[in-house]
Amino acid sequence: MIYEDLKGKRVLVTGSSSGIGAATAVMFARQGCLVGVHYFATKDGGEKTLAAVKKHSEGILLQADMRDEDEVGGMIEQFVEVAGELDVLVNNAGSLIDRQPFETATLEYHEDVFATNCRSVFLATQAALPHLKQSKGNIVNVGSVGGHTGGGPGSGLYAAAKAAVATETIAMAMEFARHGVRVNSVLPGFIETRFHYRFSNAQRRKKVAEQTPLGRNGTAEDIAKAILFLASDAASFITGEYLAVNGGLYMRA
Repeated sequence: MIYEDLKGKRVLVTGSSSGIGAATAVMFARQGCLVGVHYFATKDGGEKTLAAVKKHSEGILLQADMRDEDEVGGMIEQFVEVAGELDVLVNNAGSLIDRQPFETATLEYHEDVFATNCRSVFLATQAALPHLKQSKGNIVNVGSVGGHTGGGPGSGLYAAAKAAVATETIAMAMEFARHGVRVNSVLPGFIETRFHYRFSNAQRRKKVAEQTPLGRNGTAEDIAKAILFLASDAASFITGEYLAVNGGLYMRA
């Protein structure tokens, strides 16, 4: 699918050193976008994504701890200095970090989960907003169906943080609409990426695939396609909405 309106857009994808973020960065590059590839700790992954981006378009490698206000602000300014402006922000950075049930979870873990998955969205959005107001751009937040279901064993705090992102998305959409800035989100289901190779064993991955109406687990590209749609003019009258991309594992009326 080619979205002609995306050609030439300046797009920043946080957490794009692997998985959904990497697939999204490359897919935007295939549309002819200038893409900011962000990483935190895995520079080699960021460089790999950037190399894939540059096969199709221009790219910028950016490093920042998404939990740190100064680093996030510096990353946004670095991107704009090179790109000239910012049209699309994809808030993808996040992690389960660990599986810890509520009963035994540490306060340190709680704070880190919310900082990584929720504070990061707030900081990046706040820093990017002046530029998005100028470009009449848009934001796509990456949440999780866990934000609706409560998540699996030991992932309740992660699910809670992603539920907060869902509410932030709606609130931002209402607040930013007067500036012509749209805000939407995608809610991935069970996606076959490094995330689940780390936190879910092969037996669990197979079981979830069997329980999914479409008969398989998702891919990073499945999510990237939904993000591109929401960022494009095909979704020009959509804001404050989410797309649950999970093969029918989670449905709503």
